[in-house]
Amino acid sequence: MKFLVLSNNKKDVSPFIAAEFQRIDELRAAGTITGGWVKADSSGAVLMLECTDAAEATAALTTLPTVINDATSFELIEIVNLDSVRPRVG
Repeated sequence: MKFLVLSNNKKDVSPFIAAEFQRIDELRAAGTITGGWVKADSSGAVLMLECTDAAEATAALTTLPTVINDATSFELIEIVNLDSVRPRVG
């Protein structure tokens, strides 16, 4: 399953950035995080995850230092390919 994650910083995340990137690299190497971006206003991040279910995705996110230290919150959104909802014609 694919998940879009929107994070929102609740406080200064700078003390956790080095550890955050280290954990993100580990999750990327494991194939859990497949994409990542920082919001242009630096208020949070956007991640793409590939997990078996929402519980696995949540478990992975709760290992991030910004989450552990209550510096950010996240919204987990399951997404599907557009072709899976495309109307069949003919």
